[in-house]
Amino acid sequence: MEQETRKFEVLRVSVLSHCSFACVYCVPKDQSSSSEDKSHYHFLSPELLTEKLKLLITKINIKEVHLTGGEPTLHKRLPELIGGVNDLGIREIAVTSNGFFADGLIQKMKSKGLTRMNFSVDSFSQSGFEKISDRKFPLSKLLSRVEEAKESGLEVKVNCTVLKGYNENEILPLLDWFGKKGITVRYLEFMKMGPLQKEHSEFFYSSEEIRNTIGKKYEFSSYLTASDSTANYSRTEEGYIFGIIANHSEPFCEGCNRLRMDATGKIYGCLSDETSFDLPENSSDLDLVLQAAMRTKKKFFTGSELSMKFIGG
Repeated sequence: MEQETRKFEVLRVSVLSHCSFACVYCVPKDQSSSSEDKSHYHFLSPELLTEKLKLLITKINIKEVHLTGGEPTLHKRLPELIGGVNDLGIREIAVTSNGFFADGLIQKMKSKGLTRMNFSVDSFSQSGFEKISDRKFPLSKLLSRVEEAKESGLEVKVNCTVLKGYNENEILPLLDWFGKKGITVRYLEFMKMGPLQKEHSEFFYSSEEIRNTIGKKYEFSSYLTASDSTANYSRTEEGYIFGIIANHSEPFCEGCNRLRMDATGKIYGCLSDETSFDLPENSSDLDLVLQAAMRTKKKFFTGSELSMKFIGG
């Protein structure tokens, strides 16, 4: 019965398999050099995405498409990808970015149908930002991109992956700054995926610890949260809204409605299962593939060795 009630409603797409950052939780240290082998890079073309999406919507009521990576803004045809999704009648289109992209891109994406941008901001200090990203890009540029997206009229959220020993001291500064600007901050428990999977417990900072840290300065209470949301939201007395995405300590797997696609067009039913599926050429065989993908979904998050940049993080 449970299997019948679960539905795929959100498609998260890794439009390319690489990034301009080498964040500690995503990229193995021996691969963090900017001179890494580019022969393994994959790009999802607008034509292939449209083909796959046309097929999927014959069987699934997709409410939202979320374009991720890697770093999706490195994709030279990103506005076309967004436009292709929009042309198929999907009105909720999001992009997650590290904020380092060309001037004018936000407006180009919005003109094609983009409705939301999520920005990865793991630190509010330049030194902390460099420590996590393994890059010496100016944090000020990222912050200005977040403000630009907000001023353009897009819905904007900020994501911070919290790692013990790296950025737990950044939780309050991030809430202070973004809260005053009316931007929601979401704190993510470090997920047991990718290069630090085996050392997960060493860097894990729980949802309880995050709330206790925020509680040292702010009074807050639960805030309206959608039933299919990955985050549990709270609101401070000052009106600052923050969410916590706690895959490990507050699992939400049983309500997960996400289907994932990598940059080659393969689909995945669950972050905790590395099994991928090729989509058939016609809709007559699609039901079986989607059912198989749904069966990979777990009741509790266990993680995998896949790096998030390959599976639409």
